[in-house]
Amino acid sequence: MKTYLFLTAIILAISTALQAAPQKKDPIDIAMDKAMEKNPSTAGMVQAAAQADEKWQKEIDRALANLHKTMSPEQWNALQTSQQAWRAYRDKELITQHALYGAMQGTMWRPVAASKAMELNRGRALLLRDYIETLSER
Repeated sequence: MKTYLFLTAIILAISTALQAAPQKKDPIDIAMDKAMEKNPSTAGMVQAAAQADEKWQKEIDRALANLHKTMSPEQWNALQTSQQAWRAYRDKELITQHALYGAMQGTMWRPVAASKAMELNRGRALLLRDYIETLSER
């Protein structure tokens, strides 16, 4: 029981430290923000989010190629299974988002929808980057 409490305390301390640490903004996010500042119209914001989404998709592909080189066959097989399930989830989520935001009144929902779609790929790319970082520490 003491070990459990000790490990819980360590995890909470690390989690708190990570949340308190300033997060460096990714260059993809910076480019999207600049593009939105340059053209803050609905079409401009949608285009900026779509361009960022393409870059995040390329980042996923790059990370997967890197991981394929560094993972053991067992790890790679597990990641392939996870990636396939994630893609299926992402595709279903995009259908849900389209149904939700497509029914909303007002043009503001178009950039929201584009950003939410982009966030799905962004989150996966960042997770895969974390895997790369974790494997580089061994």
